[in-house]
Amino acid sequence: MKTFLYGTTALVASGMMAGTALAAEPISLKLNGFYYGTLVVHDDDAPGTGDSSVKQDVEIQVNGSTVLDNGVTVGVQVEFKEPVGGSGLGNEEAYAYMEGGMGRGEIGSHDGAAFLMSYAAPYVTDAHGVDTPIFWHISRLSARTTARIHMSGDANKVTYFTPRMSGFQLGMSYTPSNDSNGARLGATPLTQGLGYADPAIGTGQRGAFGVRGDANGGIEDIIELGANYVGEYSGLGIKLSAGYAWGNHEAFGLTAAGTGVSNPIAGDPEEWHLGANFTYLGFTLGGAYFGSENVIPTFSPTRSSRDEEAWNIGVTYAKGPWQVGAAWMDSEQESATGAPGKNELKLADIGAQYKLGPGVAISADFTWSEDEIPVAFSSPISPSSIEDKALALTLMLSF
Repeated sequence: MKTFLYGTTALVASGMMAGTALAAEPISLKLNGFYYGTLVVHDDDAPGTGDSSVKQDVEIQVNGSTVLDNGVTVGVQVEFKEPVGGSGLGNEEAYAYMEGGMGRGEIGSHDGAAFLMSYAAPYVTDAHGVDTPIFWHISRLSARTTARIHMSGDANKVTYFTPRMSGFQLGMSYTPSNDSNGARLGATPLTQGLGYADPAIGTGQRGAFGVRGDANGGIEDIIELGANYVGEYSGLGIKLSAGYAWGNHEAFGLTAAGTGVSNPIAGDPEEWHLGANFTYLGFTLGGAYFGSENVIPTFSPTRSSRDEEAWNIGVTYAKGPWQVGAAWMDSEQESATGAPGKNELKLADIGAQYKLGPGVAISADFTWSEDEIPVAFSSPISPSSIEDKALALTLMLSF
């Protein structure tokens, strides 16, 4: 989502230092956030889907900080999201931080270090792209929708970032458990790395990152490591990222007698990421690669997990108030039963954006998506292949 971009920018600041002191001034809170609304005309192969929709995405951020007498900055941020159905604002993230000469430390509900420090295909426009965009328009997402690591999701964690030295920075997050973090804002939970999409209702896309909670075998003791480099040579901006995450599988529910059931996945879950962005004379070229093992369970008697692989690439050009771009993503997930075939999601976006003024922009995107599952798992209401072609006109307000 867009909010992780704000967190990434904050990581450039120098971090936490030891010592105690009284704050020069108490923390005072302020409001930030955004409202995105989009009118979409699209053609989706899935039965029962409409040919147009209006969607919106709203986020309110309450944040504040103070600088102690010893120079340490202490702050807090709470984010509220409009849930699916538009019934009101619900808490999405809440965390506190300290930063100074020795680095930056965070505690609370926030993205992990590997996610915050990663780079991938750039957003074509502020609301659309191929890696964790604000809006999706296809009616089914059967494979991973990001090339970034997000094993812990927004579960409570502690995170540390080193100061940036010679362009390099390291980060590490520890999450005791991602319980309940994978519950999507719908009828059933989704597995790690999947987004939630329903073009039939008038709301924006909602991420459902993280693995399912205890009742379905979540992950505990998650370590997420991130590293990136930011530099410039002869006008060429270079941003590189790498990440790795692992954890332990929790019991896969309880029996009627209250006895724990072993998780069906034998190996420890692992995820890895490589990404890069290059900028030059208004152009940005970026992409990422992701892989995972032992994260998503299967029903095969000969194989306990479903490996994933995803990659994306994109390019944008910005000059004055204008930005144009194009991006592509391909994501694959092994079959649930070990039978031939796999889940595959392909995404493409071509778009243009114009800034009308401070905090106000409009955009037009043409998106193409194709979601495929093995024929053995298809049905009349969920065919083996679903294709969606959409034209989205979007108003974006930030404050």
